[in-house]
Amino acid sequence: MKVAIITGASRGIGLATAKKFLVEGWKVIGTYLNNPILVDSTNLVSVRLDQGDPKSIAQAVKKIKKNTEKIDVLVNNAGVNPDGRDMTADLGKIRKTFDVNLFGLIDLTERLIVNMVRDSHIVNIDSNYGAFSFPIDDETAIGYRLSKASLNMYTRTLAFRLRGEGIVVSSLDPGWVKTDMGMSVASETEQPDREPEEPAREIYTLVTTVTESGCF
Repeated sequence: MKVAIITGASRGIGLATAKKFLVEGWKVIGTYLNNPILVDSTNLVSVRLDQGDPKSIAQAVKKIKKNTEKIDVLVNNAGVNPDGRDMTADLGKIRKTFDVNLFGLIDLTERLIVNMVRDSHIVNIDSNYGAFSFPIDDETAIGYRLSKASLNMYTRTLAFRLRGEGIVVSSLDPGWVKTDMGMSVASETEQPDREPEEPAREIYTLVTTVTESGCF
């Protein structure tokens, strides 16, 4: 049975992705922060993870490795956007964002790479907010934008580093999704237009069909 690690699997995109992989017959090890993963399946293992806390990351990795010796897919979905509505740079929020969206993600990934098998896939859930080619249409979410731009570069450098190991590394923008994060920056006139199940299907298609590494 193939094994997928999915962070932030208790809600939103992560929960929908966990359900998709389970339906397709995978074993899923999903992480959660505060709320349990409400899925009844013998193929689901839940692991608590605070991605902004190095000690929590180390403990989570230990539990993950107790439950599997090999990893076929790692979906780095967990993330925060505390300055989503801010129009100025708040250094405290930027540091928190980087701790979770970048530093914690890198820490977790680097600890798990050793267990990834040939033809495995790492998916970093990203955003066009981190793409230099995407036009900036407002001044909000400085920390979030910076963290995602940095994540794009980590994706590219990691893909280059693992090019001989048979591990594909991708960044995926799920779009504006009807999640707690997505709704936190919605307005009366502008609302998310995607359901979590849509990017979940795209993530599954990506890891089962795409072999080119280092792409956004």
